[in-house]
Parts: sequence; structure tokens; C-alpha cells
Amino acid sequence: MPRFLLLSATLLFSLLSACAGPAATALPTESSATSESASDLESASPAASAATAPPPAPEPTDLLVDLHLDTVTAMVEEGVPWTDRSLEASLPELLEAGVDVVVQAAWIPRGDPNPRGTGIGKIRRIRNMVRQSKGQAALVTGPDQLLRVVSEGRLAVVIALEGGTALTAGTETLREFRDLGLSMVGLTWTESSPYADSSAEPRSGDAAGLTPEGRELVVLANDLGLMIDVSHMSDRATDETIALSRAPVLASHSNARSLCDVPRNLLDSQIRAIAAKGGLVGAMFHGPFVSKGQRARRQDVVRQLQGLVELAGAEHVGLGSDWDGKIQSPLDLNSPAHFRPLSDDLKTAGMTASEIAGIRGLNFLRFWRAVDAARLGPKAR
Repeated sequence: MPRFLLLSATLLFSLLSACAGPAATALPTESSATSESASDLESASPAASAATAPPPAPEPTDLLVDLHLDTVTAMVEEGVPWTDRSLEASLPELLEAGVDVVVQAAWIPRGDPNPRGTGIGKIRRIRNMVRQSKGQAALVTGPDQLLRVVSEGRLAVVIALEGGTALTAGTETLREFRDLGLSMVGLTWTESSPYADSSAEPRSGDAAGLTPEGRELVVLANDLGLMIDVSHMSDRATDETIALSRAPVLASHSNARSLCDVPRNLLDSQIRAIAAKGGLVGAMFHGPFVSKGQRARRQDVVRQLQGLVELAGAEHVGLGSDWDGKIQSPLDLNSPAHFRPLSDDLKTAGMTASEIAGIRGLNFLRFWRAVDAARLGPKAR
């Protein structure tokens, strides 16, 4: 090629590259998400690490688990780190209270113009929280990892998606989020999604409940070993999810509607159905969903827990505070330090030590193991 043509081609390429702008702002593809995720997960996939897997961690006799926190959103909105004690569930307070496991929600707001990007951003921020914890916390994606982290005296962090609008490409996006470290998925928040309608805006007729695409996501979540969260779903979507899922499901932060009549809470029949399938209901602390009338107190949460135990059995009940989610916490149940007096209140109310230990967190371990056992093998996935 003549020299002047070569120079012209080089110049043209440079101009085109400059006009195109940087590619770093593009959202990650599934392959890039996969490669990035290995750096901060507690371990690689079970198949990849089987040859070097450490011996099983000892079975705990006590485990303190919070099934739902919105701390990452509070950190973003308030511009504070996880160590800031203005948070309801700051890292120092969780550790001081002896909390072993937290489920951190990647929450998707209503009407978000880029819900997938928001979901990826929240998941990455949760992972950054863990990275910056100076080894005090670790991200886990399975019950065996959870036990290992807890046995080392560290806080186990589980990532949940709260809002199915983020799953813009359906099953493809769910796989992408799983590869980023997602372990729990809720198909709705207060905004109905293309997959299920919300308790805040239930649909009618054929559009109510799970859509065909939502049914695909439930099946895939089972196949991948992802926990399915029915909190925020409409009654019909909740019923259909429980019936369709071959694995147990949970309501991470919901109460009994018979004790506080709001659509966000569960019907008695739904609580029984979740339990019958081996699932879990996490009592939440938002006052208007705990009791009507005056501001709720810790004893009102105790009454909700007693009601859930009566309906589901103690082995199907847990704790899902919803702290840092702009809730109206009971004045005497607004920080992790109050988990201990809550346990004492349950004992005073007549619950056994075994029942209390289950509610505090051992029930969640059993539940996650059941979900993990129902997933498909690596080849099928």
C-alpha cells in the first residue's frame, strides 16, 4: 500500500475511534459478569473447587440471621459507608450483636428507566461492602459456604434481588445476576413486573398472578438453586409461585394478615402452604405491617411471631427486619442490639430454646439446604 494511503487509513481509524467514545460505560455482558464475579465470592463453584474443598464446617447450635436488609440503598442515598452507625444495620452493630448472616437486597425503585443497570450496580455495591470490610464479612452463594464463613467468625452476606423489573431479558438476565453472586430473587416490589403482579397493584383477569415468562423464571430459579422470595407478590402470584416451585419458597419479610390486615402481609392459607412445602416466613419490623393503631413495639413483633408459629410451626419462621428500608421500626427494636431482648421476650412468651434457635437462624440454614438440594446438576444447568 502506498505510504500516503496507509497514513490516511490510520488517521481515519483514529478519528472513528475518537467519535465512538469510550466503551467502558457499557453495561456488562453475561460473560464479563461471570469473569468478574470470581474475585470476591467466598469460593468458586462447587464443581470447580471440589478437589480442594475444605472439610465441612461444624454444625452450629445457634445462628442469627436477618433475612432482609436494605442497607446498600441507604448507603447510596445517604452517602455513608457500611461502618457508619447512622445506619440501622451498620457493620459494627451487626458484629457487636453477634449477627451471623444478613441478606442484603438489591432493591429496584418504581419506574426505574434502567432497572437492569440499577440491579447490577446494587449487586456490585454489595460486593464492594464486603471487599471493604477488612475480612470481617464474606459473600456466600450456598449453605456450605455460609457455614464455613460463620465458623471463621465472619459475617456471611447473601445477595437478593428485590424487584423483577431488573430482569429485562428474563431468564438470560437471571443467569447473569446469578453469575454476579445473586442467591435470592423476588419477582416484584410495589411495582408489578412482566413476571408477576404486586400486592400494591394486583392485576385482574388473565393478567393476574404469574405470567408465562414468570413461570419460566420460577422453574429456572429452582434449576439454579436460587431462593424464591414471595414478599411483595399479589395473593394470586404468591399462591401460584408456591404451587409451581418444586423447591421450598420463602417470604423474607412479611407478617400475618390475620393479625395486621394489610395486603402486604400473608393470608393464613399462604403461611400454611409455605410451611407445607418446607418454606420459611420472616417476620418483619415495619410498624404499620406489625399492628394497627399506635406505633408498634417489640411485643407486637413477638405477637406476630407467635401467630406465625401457630400457623406454620416454629421450624418455618424467621426474622426479616427490613432495616435501612425507611421503615417505622418499633422504638425498642430498631437496631441489631435488640435481637437479644427479642429472643428473651420469645422465651418469656413460652417458646422453647430449640424453637427460638430455629427462628433466630437455624431454620434459614435448613431452608437453604432444601432449595440447594432441589437444583439441577451442573450439566443440566
